[in-house]
Amino acid sequence: MRKVVIFHILMFAVLLFIMGCEGDQGPAGPAGSSGEEVIPAAYTSANPYPGGAAYSTWYDTEAGGSGDYGAAIGKDFVRCKACHAWDGLGNAASYSDRTGQSTGKSSRPDVSSVNLRSTVALSTIAELYALIEHSWGRPLDAASNEMPNYKPNLTTSQIWNLVKFMKEEWIDPVELYDLAVTGAPMTDADNPPTLTFSNIGKNGSASNGNTLITANCVVCHGSNGKKIEDVDGKTGIGQFLRQKPHEAWFKIKFGQEGTGMNPGELVTSTSDLKDLYKALTNDTTYPE
Repeated sequence: MRKVVIFHILMFAVLLFIMGCEGDQGPAGPAGSSGEEVIPAAYTSANPYPGGAAYSTWYDTEAGGSGDYGAAIGKDFVRCKACHAWDGLGNAASYSDRTGQSTGKSSRPDVSSVNLRSTVALSTIAELYALIEHSWGRPLDAASNEMPNYKPNLTTSQIWNLVKFMKEEWIDPVELYDLAVTGAPMTDADNPPTLTFSNIGKNGSASNGNTLITANCVVCHGSNGKKIEDVDGKTGIGQFLRQKPHEAWFKIKFGQEGTGMNPGELVTSTSDLKDLYKALTNDTTYPE
């Protein structure tokens, strides 16, 4: 019994010793990161309008390029829009019926299955910069479906412009029209899906759109939109917009090199584009 008592006394003494050795609480450590993204100065100063032009044809001078993409392959193998479509939805929407290498069109890559808009939404600015630069990609002159290595060809300012375009000025197509795709994305050239565009211009004002056309378009396209008879294979801007609403907004907002339609100089706001679209759905005023 005496041994048990002595043992407990010794254990209590050891416990007191250990507690006595514990020092005072130290100062609080530095506060952790808030998790907010640090915005690079290069992004802040970037211009999204030549960025949008670069998405179409990065080598054009109006997009900050030299005028030559420097590869002996079809230009669609180096253009962003050729794989990701004007709307950024790849083969899930307006480019679901687009032919490519696997369907016998050797001058074009297959349209990507990647939803680039989701990628943009989920990526930080720095991550998106690295994805566009894609330094681990294929050589530019290789005609494959893989995304190229753009690091040797795009300047840093072009990439920042592209990042800003994607983050801030890429219009969601559902703002301008509805699209129904019937059938699977193109895998067989003999069985393409059917694309049906509707509700073009949605809640836009045709009256306001006609005012915009008078101010910005009539000088080149005429009052009925047919002064230039061939608009990318269509007879006037009315037919072009009604058949290609997925593409028209892009060229209106981000320009078309050599036409006087410069990036960011015509109609840029989504509400104005809605009005313009609504006006051009009138096939009497802007006929085929």
